[in-house]
Amino acid sequence: MNAKKFKAPFIAAKEIESETGRLRKEFVALQSIPVDVLGFAEFDLELDFEFAHIKQLGQEAFLRPDLTGIWFDTVAFTDADYKPRLRFSAAHELGHFFLHKEVYGSLGFTTVEQWRRFVDGIPLREYNWIEWQADEFAGRLLIPTERLGAALAGAVEDAKREGFFDQGKDEALSACARALHKDFGVSRSAMEIRIRKSGLWV
Repeated sequence: MNAKKFKAPFIAAKEIESETGRLRKEFVALQSIPVDVLGFAEFDLELDFEFAHIKQLGQEAFLRPDLTGIWFDTVAFTDADYKPRLRFSAAHELGHFFLHKEVYGSLGFTTVEQWRRFVDGIPLREYNWIEWQADEFAGRLLIPTERLGAALAGAVEDAKREGFFDQGKDEALSACARALHKDFGVSRSAMEIRIRKSGLWV
């Protein structure tokens, strides 16, 4: 495939929500909070995990082009401070696994370097679209809308009672994300983004 001619598939947020909901109904590992995304990838999908110093290539994780596993950056996987980001990165790669199988399946790359060179040649607009789709998938997989709604209602009440809304909605949002992100096993910034984009924010 010629990287310069690459076209991202059109997948709307509603379709991504439907796909994560379908998977959640099918797999027990996706029904708990925090979601056992690594166990789901390794045991339910039987994906191999491989470790290498790939962060120098600008990534913490790559889905293998043959869809058989995920490459993780060695430091990202072993450093405890990276755990929330690692989980999100794994979920992001699963977004490519479920949403972009046709793209990945058409490529014959066997190394991270080959894949990186291909990605570097993709038009930025098209690359941004597939990355947006994978991020949407990750956010909705790790932070299900229904579960977020229930948790956010309580966090909003707490934020109101503690005066954060008097300081502005951004401060209130930050307070809610700070209160919830550890329960869902994601970073505070990931929780802020998910709340803001969920349609549930006040």
